[in-house]
Amino acid sequence: MRPKGSASGLGTLVEVTLWKRLALVLFFPVCLRAQGIFQIHGYIQGRFTDQKGTPDRLEIRRARLILSGDAFSNVSYTFQIDVVKEPFLMDVALTWKFSRSLRLTGGQFKIPCSAESLISDNLNIPIARARAVNALAPGRDTGVQGRDLGLQLAGTLCQRKSPLVEYAAGVFRGQTLVDAPSAHYPATAGRVMVRPLLELTVGGDWYGSFSAPAAKEKRRKEVEGSYKRGPIHVRAEQIWARDGRLERRGGYALGAWRLSPHWEPLARTDWLTTDIHKANTTSIAYLAGLNFNWGKHVKVGANAGAQHDQGSRGISSLFLAQAMFGF
Repeated sequence: MRPKGSASGLGTLVEVTLWKRLALVLFFPVCLRAQGIFQIHGYIQGRFTDQKGTPDRLEIRRARLILSGDAFSNVSYTFQIDVVKEPFLMDVALTWKFSRSLRLTGGQFKIPCSAESLISDNLNIPIARARAVNALAPGRDTGVQGRDLGLQLAGTLCQRKSPLVEYAAGVFRGQTLVDAPSAHYPATAGRVMVRPLLELTVGGDWYGSFSAPAAKEKRRKEVEGSYKRGPIHVRAEQIWARDGRLERRGGYALGAWRLSPHWEPLARTDWLTTDIHKANTTSIAYLAGLNFNWGKHVKVGANAGAQHDQGSRGISSLFLAQAMFGF
C-alpha cells in the first residue's frame, strides 16, 4: 500500500529536480565564463500549443547547455545537454580538422540527413519542425533528437575560395549513449550539397541500416534545396522512407522574409503519407507565423495553421506560441 501523501511528495520531488536543473543551466555558464577557458552558450524555450493529444499544453520545451571550444589548434569539442527533455545527453563529440576539405568527427552527434533536422532548434524559423522531418528523418523518428554514435568524414570543397561542394559520410552504431531506441542497428549515412550559386544550395542524403533483419531494414533517401538572398529565405525537402515493408514519404516547402532586424513572417506547407500502399493515408498542413527577434538572445514567435487529413478526420487547426531566451 502506498503511504499517504506519497503521490504529492513525488510530484514535489519532480518539480524540485526540474528547477535544480534549470538553475544549473542559468548559473553554471557564469562560473565558466569567469574562468575564460570554455565557449559556452545555451537557451530555454517555453511553448504553448492547443494541439490535441499533447499532454502539456504549456511547457518548458527545451533547456539546452552547450559547451564547445578548441582543445588544440586543429581539435575541437562539443558537449550538449538538455535538462528537461530526453535524451538529456545530446552531443559528445571531438572533431579533428585536417583542412577545410577534410574533418573527422567521432562521438555522439547529429546524423547527416535533412537540412531541417541538422538545423539547431534555436535557429529553426518555424516553432516546430515539419511533420515529415520528425516522422521520417533518422534519429528523429526514434525520439533521440537526430543523434547517433559514430564516426564521420566531412568537408567543404571550394572554387576560388567560394564553397562549391559540402559533403559528409559516416558510419553509426544505431544506439545513443543514453536513452537508446529499443530496436537499433548499425547504419551508414551520406550527404552531398552543391552550391551552383552563392545563394542557392541543392543536394541530397542517403541513410541505410546494415546487419538488420530483412523485415526491419531501414532506408532513407532525401533531396532538398534552399535559396537565401538578403532577407528572403526559401527551403524545401522531400524524404522517402522504408522500414521493412512499410514505405512512407513526406516533405515541406518553407518561405520566410526578414522584414527588419526584429520582424520575420513565414509560411510553410508540409505533407506526409504514412503508408504509400494504403488509401487515405496522406495529410497536408498549412502554417503561417510571425517571429519577433530582440537582439541575438530573445525570440518570440506565433504559428497558426490547419491540417487536412484524408478520410474521416477531415480538417483540424493548430496554434503554437513560443518564447526563447538565449545566453
